[in-house]
Amino acid sequence: MTRCISERFLAFSRFVFFNILSPKFNSATFKNFMDYAYVIFEKIACSFEIMSSNYLKLYDELIEKEINMANITKNSKILVIGCGSLPVTSILIGSKTHSDIVSIDFDKKAVLKAKKFVNNHNLSLKLKIEHGDGLTYPIENFDVIFVLYGVKRQLEILSNLSEKIKSDVLIVFRTTKDVLDQDFNGTKLLSEMFDIKDSSSSDTLYTSYSYLLGKKR
Repeated sequence: MTRCISERFLAFSRFVFFNILSPKFNSATFKNFMDYAYVIFEKIACSFEIMSSNYLKLYDELIEKEINMANITKNSKILVIGCGSLPVTSILIGSKTHSDIVSIDFDKKAVLKAKKFVNNHNLSLKLKIEHGDGLTYPIENFDVIFVLYGVKRQLEILSNLSEKIKSDVLIVFRTTKDVLDQDFNGTKLLSEMFDIKDSSSSDTLYTSYSYLLGKKR
């Protein structure tokens, strides 16, 4: 009964955030609001099993598409920039592919919470959580790099990655249409920095889009 109520609450919250509130704010204002809301929610959810398990379900469809789009296998070396207190993306990639994953976040408190969650759920064997900055963290040993929606300075980080990645490295960039239109002039800036190889949209997270990016030739 409690699980059913929790699932309904999350579904309702998604609808309110993306369908009712989002159109009423400009993208920058709404992104700041959503970033803050997600940070608070994740810091609470990581302490409650029913909330964390439903949060994982919320992202399952999106991450399945991203895994297929980037052709991630157990041999892939993954870096996730912006893991937060509840490293959903890293956990789901790990559970679905058994690949080696490093997740970083600039928020030291979020890193501590994420480490605790991963250790409590016996997920630490192939999933490493570290404090790090997406602009300076070494990327030489990774095959696929995720830049998540909640990451600050997305444009700076992507620009930095475009210059540093090797020709066979892939970037999965997660964003929303509003943010893409305002901060990236649609896909114009992305196409100037990268070769846009593929894209997908979420059926459950409404306005969420994922772009597969490669080294510009």
